[in-house]
Amino acid sequence: MEINKYTKYINNKYLNDLGITSRYLNISNTKVVILFIEQLTNRTNLMEGIIKPLILETKKNLRISDVISSIIYFDDITTDSDETKLIDYVLKGQSVIIIPTEEKYIIANTLKVEKRQVQDPNVESTIKGARDAFTENYDDNISLIRYRLKDPNLRIDEFEVGKRTLTTVAIIYIKDIADENIVNSAKNKITKINTDGILESGYIQKYILNNPYNFFPQAGIVERSDIASANLLDGKVIILVEGGNLALVIPKTFIEFIDASDDHYDNVFISIFSKCIRILCIIISLFLSSLYVAVVSFHPDILPTQYIITLATSRATVPFNGFLEAFLMELVAEILREASIRLPTQIGPAIGIVGTIVIGQASVAAGLISPLLVIIVSLSLMGSFATADYTITNTFRVLKFIMLIITSIYGLFGFTMGVILITINLCSIDSFGVSYVSPLSPFNYKSLKNLFLSDSRLSKKRPSYLNPKDNTRQ
Repeated sequence: MEINKYTKYINNKYLNDLGITSRYLNISNTKVVILFIEQLTNRTNLMEGIIKPLILETKKNLRISDVISSIIYFDDITTDSDETKLIDYVLKGQSVIIIPTEEKYIIANTLKVEKRQVQDPNVESTIKGARDAFTENYDDNISLIRYRLKDPNLRIDEFEVGKRTLTTVAIIYIKDIADENIVNSAKNKITKINTDGILESGYIQKYILNNPYNFFPQAGIVERSDIASANLLDGKVIILVEGGNLALVIPKTFIEFIDASDDHYDNVFISIFSKCIRILCIIISLFLSSLYVAVVSFHPDILPTQYIITLATSRATVPFNGFLEAFLMELVAEILREASIRLPTQIGPAIGIVGTIVIGQASVAAGLISPLLVIIVSLSLMGSFATADYTITNTFRVLKFIMLIITSIYGLFGFTMGVILITINLCSIDSFGVSYVSPLSPFNYKSLKNLFLSDSRLSKKRPSYLNPKDNTRQ
């Protein structure tokens, strides 16, 4: 067998230890080497598209240009001359064809990935919206977006992240809409990632945050291709990670977490009503338990006399103070929430419902908590599920306990200071250069109106806080 730099390079590698199969073909007195990994390769395509045509070839002088243009049956073919990348191509599931007489080698895309079919979304549930959700297959996810957006200005910039996983990360945007500063910022943050492995989008999210210790997420999650396409049309950027079924959308502002996809299908007034309900749910989830502690422990006099008597009567047998009572019940609610999430789908909801009813009734019957607190904790728990993007829910879970602790120490003064600190924190955050509280600050009436109306007929302009190149929709 004739030796060139490629065959010499692979002879120095322990191919069997890497799980690489080497197939040798004698084509017109030329020893052709094909390298592939059995578990990652479509064996039928390899046999019918590469090995069989090569064996049937009768040319004496086998040239790489002839192999590509008139012998093998593959559409996705490239060539390379860097021997150090040869093994990397094979480990990615490609088949490498080495002709010892040539200065380059051929890379054929014979990758076979076991995947699940496109299914209904689990995170972004919908009543009227599309039901094609992203899967763990990168090509399928790209095809779902391309299917909806036929714009020639759609750009998909790919990067390899992770020294060992070599994961493909795509930054998707519409070139003549998205702000270049946002796109460049995303690219810079991704290219600076230096880690062994990236397995899904959650890994990327941690690296692109402005402040990893801030409670509020500066990137949203997207599971459905229609929502991803709508964000791209607004001028946002989608980050898609190979192996992940959730994409990231940037930038993301706080008020956008209350916007659900079904709002865009409903009547304008229904959309406004739904958003107001979600805002009320956020307030209840975050502040209601703390307000209960402030009233019960520090300021019962702010209530009318008949309510004070009723409240005192309901708590007559409770052995705990207001803070400990509320803290324990909120903790039990979080335990039930966590248990119902981790349990299998068939029994998780049942355990959550039964556990809540049994524990709540038993606690009231034993005189450990007041009936009013059971109502408050139940409302708080239900309110936390009302946000359209589940990412922000975890933030409220933590802040709720912080508000309880502050209020238990300082009463209404502590409650007020907690609200002020949360507001200051919100106003000090930016998501890829966009104010986190936009369009409230800086205030923009049209963007705020369009967000609440969720009507494409009335939203003639794209959100101004995204600074789109083309701000006109229609």
